[in-house]
Amino acid sequence: MNFLKLTKSVYAYLGFHSYAPDAHADGLIEECLKEVEKLSHFRYVYKYFGSPPAFLQKQPYENYLKGCGGVIISVMTLGAEIDRRISYYGISDRAKAVVFDACASAYLENLSDEYEKTITDNLSYRFCPGYGGSDVADLKYIFEILQPEKIGMSLTDSFYMLPCKSMAGIIAVGGTHKKSCGGCALKEHCRYLKEGTKCYGTDNE
Repeated sequence: MNFLKLTKSVYAYLGFHSYAPDAHADGLIEECLKEVEKLSHFRYVYKYFGSPPAFLQKQPYENYLKGCGGVIISVMTLGAEIDRRISYYGISDRAKAVVFDACASAYLENLSDEYEKTITDNLSYRFCPGYGGSDVADLKYIFEILQPEKIGMSLTDSFYMLPCKSMAGIIAVGGTHKKSCGGCALKEHCRYLKEGTKCYGTDNE
């Protein structure tokens, strides 16, 4: 596990969009990342579709899936033990709870990215319900399709996933849509751009 790469992501989750090494903060982040790694029970479930299911046949999904040869619908989680540890630190050490939470988010995203490389080539980035004007309520369709209760995930009536360190989304296979600052709805208010960086690690425009 590349902790340096994850450390930069953790700083972003904490709201610091430019990474400047700090011995104390870096030490706490490394400590939390090691604990997250130890406690995590990563699970990933997905299904491939040659053409988009009905709930994706609307904007902004259609724009994201333009030119794709298929779509993967996926869910992933670090498991309930991470939630329990966040709750524990929320009582015993609130500062550490914030850092631990950010570390878990960065760790989940990184593990998911690495796992997806083993599925197939030419994948786009993950697009999750709630992104780019999409409706978070579309999570219910993903849960209906994948039934991730079998890996311990659930969805509340307000469309909140449990365990909290879980994600669900879609991935275009062979699509033409790439991450771009130019087309982002948050461009005018983006703190990353103001600090001369981006929220993603590629140079696609």
